[in-house]
Amino acid sequence: MISRPSLAAATRLYLRREAQAHYHWRFGLLVGAAVAIPLVVGELTEARQAALIGALAAWFMALAIPPRTVLERAVTLGQRLLLLTATSALGLLTAHHLLWTALVIVVLALMIPVPGMTITPLIIFIMATSAPHGITAPAYLQAFFLSGTAATALLLIPAAASPVAPPVTGLTCPHPYRRLAAHIRSRSPQARYALQAAVCICVGYVTLTALHWPHASWVLVGVLTTLRPSWDATEARLVKRSIGMVGGSALTPLLLLICAHTGYWITLTLIAVLAGLARPLRQYNYGYWPILGTPVLMLLGSLATPLTTTDAAWRLGNNLLGAAITLLAVTLLWPHADQRRRHRPDSSVSTDVGPCGRSTVDLRAGSDRGRQL
Repeated sequence: MISRPSLAAATRLYLRREAQAHYHWRFGLLVGAAVAIPLVVGELTEARQAALIGALAAWFMALAIPPRTVLERAVTLGQRLLLLTATSALGLLTAHHLLWTALVIVVLALMIPVPGMTITPLIIFIMATSAPHGITAPAYLQAFFLSGTAATALLLIPAAASPVAPPVTGLTCPHPYRRLAAHIRSRSPQARYALQAAVCICVGYVTLTALHWPHASWVLVGVLTTLRPSWDATEARLVKRSIGMVGGSALTPLLLLICAHTGYWITLTLIAVLAGLARPLRQYNYGYWPILGTPVLMLLGSLATPLTTTDAAWRLGNNLLGAAITLLAVTLLWPHADQRRRHRPDSSVSTDVGPCGRSTVDLRAGSDRGRQL
């Protein structure tokens, strides 16, 4: 049974806003438009599968925090688009080849500390390995790239710039692999974190595939979105994401029911509105973001395959399973000193998600640019 002090501490942590908390509603409007555009085009051209892929591309492009200047946004978003398109191609190539898929998972996980990589390419790769039926690989990549390009163009509008993003000191990182090698040699928190991610995601993917686990990718995403290089950051993600997922999974069945009795255009409108409302919440309170972000992804998925309340329950259960795996990883898989739980009188922590989208509660965990999901 959870003690009252523990429950109170978790509640305080969940409700605590991010450092430099702000709700950038103008950015939210652009995100909603970016997600809606491929859905509209897909319906008009009778290509709903491509529309789904395009909307997901726009969604993941918008998870980056836009720098302040147009040039900085053009370079960082352009690099992100090319990287995510390339990992999509890898996922399509290795789909149904377990050994090659596992190998690429390990490589992408170990590259997480490389500036600009983040966990997003790995998520996109996993998503591409289970591409929906009825769409060819060239059509998948075309939809992903074109919709990502449209999202990038929208995010170049001045209103998209983050009001708290610090100036970019350099548009590229010289010798990124030397940085990775330095992390490995020094046995830094980032290197240990990347190794834990590689083991968890590779073993998890192989095991869940062998078991034919329903919606297995949600378990893997649950690990990637909660595992962090420091205990404070991991604890904050575990609490905020898990509680937020409960709210999002409770809201999803109602929205699925509404969409089932209305039509495509109502679903599209709900997706666009929820996406626009949800995205700015990441920089206000990460715990609120899954409440609206979960229905966005579930409604998008329902465009390819009808989803039910059972699927919403699987979404919650699989993400909580991913959180449990994260706890095991930071306990058993060679945890760095920064990842070990520190007993303190006041369990409150500051969960500053800085301009790179990565928690900076522990400065020793590093603050490389581009650490957004």
